Amino acid sequence: MSVDPMPADPMRAAGRLKGARPIAAAALAALALLALLGAALAPVRHRVRLERAPGNPVQRVVLDSRSLLGFRRPAWGAALDGAGGSWGGARTGFFLAPAAPLRVELRAWPGFRRSLDLAGPDPAASAAAAAQLVDQGDLDAFRRWFVAILEQQLGAPSPAWQPAQRDCAGLLRFAFREAWGPHTDAWRARVGFQGPPVGGDPDWRLAGPWRQAFPTPEGWRPFAKGLFLRQLACVPLGRDLDGARPGDLLFFARGGARDQPDHAMALVRPDPDGQPVLLYHTGPEGSGATRAEGEVRRVRLDELMHHPDAAFRPLPENPAFLGVYRWKVLS
Repeated sequence: MSVDPMPADPMRAAGRLKGARPIAAAALAALALLALLGAALAPVRHRVRLERAPGNPVQRVVLDSRSLLGFRRPAWGAALDGAGGSWGGARTGFFLAPAAPLRVELRAWPGFRRSLDLAGPDPAASAAAAAQLVDQGDLDAFRRWFVAILEQQLGAPSPAWQPAQRDCAGLLRFAFREAWGPHTDAWRARVGFQGPPVGGDPDWRLAGPWRQAFPTPEGWRPFAKGLFLRQLACVPLGRDLDGARPGDLLFFARGGARDQPDHAMALVRPDPDGQPVLLYHTGPEGSGATRAEGEVRRVRLDELMHHPDAAFRPLPENPAFLGVYRWKVLS
């Protein structure tokens, strides 16, 4: 004997259908909201511009990215290929200082690619910079004062050297700026310089913007961190110390699990036995209640070659040794 199935309750079925409609409507509304957010926020339209200022060796590649609704947003997955030594990113722009004409490719999501031909150094600006210190006497005078001011910091830091600027790069900036002079009695009192003059003053009118500033990605600024001093204010001489002179600089990369800024040392007058001597600032040490300002230290080259930390040995086979550098105004 067969039994007919119970007929469906039309009221219950209608209730289920009525309850499903708000869920579907909510899902559609959520999808619409996601689509609107995607259109508003996803950077899918890109334009590129190249910024370059006369006299500044740094060029900036800017990626102007916008959503479909025109909102400006940082690009996703942006990268600059073919530009070794560049820094920055989608938010700030990509900075680089090519030594010669260079072709790079900028790419970003979704599938954006654009090739750019970058110029090398401006010949006119390079010629002007090379003509800044044309007299050998001015070159020698600047070098002597730079070294003397470095050596004066061994006893006690100059009162004109701001405590917030006391690190290895700050030592170089301070001595570089004060080396131009004029080295009058008022100047000696201001910086606390002791001892007799080391020679005549370099003609500061020949220094151009170097007298008060250093090149940075944002233009000439009074402050430049060690990376910019090395990349933009100096020229590399290689990894051999044979041709280095007092006033030249040594840079070391401080890597490891947590990268730290470059460390810099400056060559000063050699010891009586002819052994080269270097000065450097240790930088602040410790933190919190135990934080110390650090100090200027003196080390002979033969001692540095056997430094307990192999990363600070200026040997060609040491990957952390970035080489010998010379200020551009002296090169």
